Amino acid sequence: MKKPSIFSKDYDRKIKKRKKVILSLIIIPIIGLIIFLNIDFKGLINKGTTTTSSKDDKVQKKSEEVSQKQTNAQKDKITQAAIAAKTAKAAKASADKSSFIATMPDGQKVTIEYNGASANKIIKGISNAKDVSYDISPSKKLIVIQSTKNQDIIYVDINKASKDITRKIYTSSNNQNYSKEDQLKNNPDYIWSITPKFIDEDNIAYVSELPWMNEKKVQYIWKLNLKDNVHMQVQPASGMKITFGDSTAKGLEANIDGDVVYVTASGEVTK
Repeated sequence: MKKPSIFSKDYDRKIKKRKKVILSLIIIPIIGLIIFLNIDFKGLINKGTTTTSSKDDKVQKKSEEVSQKQTNAQKDKITQAAIAAKTAKAAKASADKSSFIATMPDGQKVTIEYNGASANKIIKGISNAKDVSYDISPSKKLIVIQSTKNQDIIYVDINKASKDITRKIYTSSNNQNYSKEDQLKNNPDYIWSITPKFIDEDNIAYVSELPWMNEKKVQYIWKLNLKDNVHMQVQPASGMKITFGDSTAKGLEANIDGDVVYVTASGEVTK
């Protein structure tokens, strides 16, 4: 801008105007620069904040995804472990508890349950059967089963071998034969052989109205040796009501009309 002449009559006014113009030319760019810098700086800050926030969101999301994956993986492990434990338990229960079928003389099927394997197998009892009674030997390797319908008796060992030990015929002292079938047919209430019970591993006792065929209803104790299949009357042992208890060191406990005695493997009765 041209400087006014000092001899000009408007010199002072023109100088002041000139100064204002110069000042404006200096200040306006500065103000513009400040505004520009301020706006740009805020933009950079906002951009940085947005970028940082975006990065933080991504990191947090990634962390959550990883955490979720770890949680899911842990749940899967727990689920798989539970399934494996349940499967193992079921397999063990199946291995520990097995069964086989024994057949009564009349064709009835009886399920015998046992636990263990090989030499450790033991009989637990019977299932899937009705109208039968049973007793398990002290070693739990044998079981004797009686049909309460027809009084047939079998014994079965842990290896599934079974034998019909029913006394089919009774021969009296005068050599007269009486068959179980005929006797029960003529007198269905007759007690031929009931409640077999182990005295020891080789002998069982049972209750019968033999040797008499009359109507007195007197009960006697008989002993059967499982090895030689010999039936022997235990004397003196008779009464109107005989029930068996547990096998003890003294012998098989028997209650005869309220009097407790013990039946030994040799066929004797002791107090």
